[in-house]
Amino acid sequence: MKQSTIELISPLLSALRAYSVLDEIRIAAFHLNGRDFIHFHETDDGVIADVLLDRGRVSMSVSNASDQAELLERIESRLSSLESHDGHRRDRRISKPWRDD
Repeated sequence: MKQSTIELISPLLSALRAYSVLDEIRIAAFHLNGRDFIHFHETDDGVIADVLLDRGRVSMSVSNASDQAELLERIESRLSSLESHDGHRRDRRISKPWRDD
């Protein structure tokens, strides 16, 4: 994925990284309970998120802030519910060399 694309979706990636129930297995690809939950890819029309929602896998454009907010809105209740069951943030000791934090 191009650096310019990563920068474009950076706010979205930061929001996803804040969820303790998600594991970022590689840059811009997250697992939930060991299964692919969301990943991003570039197309001629922009950046697309493939996300697993309650009714199956959905492809959504995330090329602008409005699209990104819509995606977060659609997944927020599911992830927040799972986090409340988790009870606390997990200690993430896995080395993720692409992360700056």
